[in-house]
Amino acid sequence: MRPDLRAYLLGDEGSRAFGPGPRELLHRIEETGSLRSAAASMGMAYTKATRLVKTAEASFGFKLTERTIGGAGGGGSRLTTEARDLLGRYEAFEHACVDDLRRNFNECFSGFCDVPRVGCVVMASGLARRFGSQKLVEPLVGVPVLERTLSALPDDLLDIVVVTRSEEVEELCETVGVRCVLHSGSHQSDTIREGLKALPGVPACLFVPGDQPLLREESVRALVADFQTHPGSIVRLGWHGSPASPILWPNEELPALAALEGDQGGSALLARRQELGVRVRVVEAQSELEIHDVDTREDLELLEAALRV
Repeated sequence: MRPDLRAYLLGDEGSRAFGPGPRELLHRIEETGSLRSAAASMGMAYTKATRLVKTAEASFGFKLTERTIGGAGGGGSRLTTEARDLLGRYEAFEHACVDDLRRNFNECFSGFCDVPRVGCVVMASGLARRFGSQKLVEPLVGVPVLERTLSALPDDLLDIVVVTRSEEVEELCETVGVRCVLHSGSHQSDTIREGLKALPGVPACLFVPGDQPLLREESVRALVADFQTHPGSIVRLGWHGSPASPILWPNEELPALAALEGDQGGSALLARRQELGVRVRVVEAQSELEIHDVDTREDLELLEAALRV
């Protein structure tokens, strides 16, 4: 299932002045040097082609073609400067409409019928040694850290799975109704692999640290929207242009992530394959606090103070 769009420009009286047909006709005139040849190459009657050109000229108030004289064929037609300008503007408008259509379609129909949601692996396997206890279940102004992170993840866009080694985290996930994978792997790559194993066939996957409790839903939606507008990109949340987490990876790179070994994550893959860098897009967070994680009790106190302001 996919959306479709035809972009038309209407005159003041509501009739079509320009659209896909006239656009293609102008390109064919440019290629063939003749309105008659352009019409023939499209299987269009010459009278109809002439009418399309004249209708557009009347609406815009300038000529689209001009006669050329001489040559083997005895002359023909070429586009005016104004026509080339119109083509460029119309095609930019058309592309923008298609991008918006695709993004809105994915937002409105994600998870419906055969439209897959983006996968989302919540990384929750750390042992929290610096914190001294399981930080993800620690209350932050009365709500567990992980639960606050999960509240920023819209399930209409995301197929969410929490991957953890902690039974406490598993119990919390059961309480809030979020799917959880309990595993025994000791490395970051194990968490990535287990998460991807639980999300087969997703068009992309967002990796979210479980200890970013001030992450906002608006930022997560912006990440997904940016990816949908720029398929194939690697999209990261950042602050003042500096990339941070979460990070959204396209489907074609998920096998490489699943093949990582040891305590390696997506940053290691980016460092190893420099060509991926040009595909990274950074979406600006709404607040610097969104990208702060909780490593120590001091970090938790800092975020508590921010929430109480």
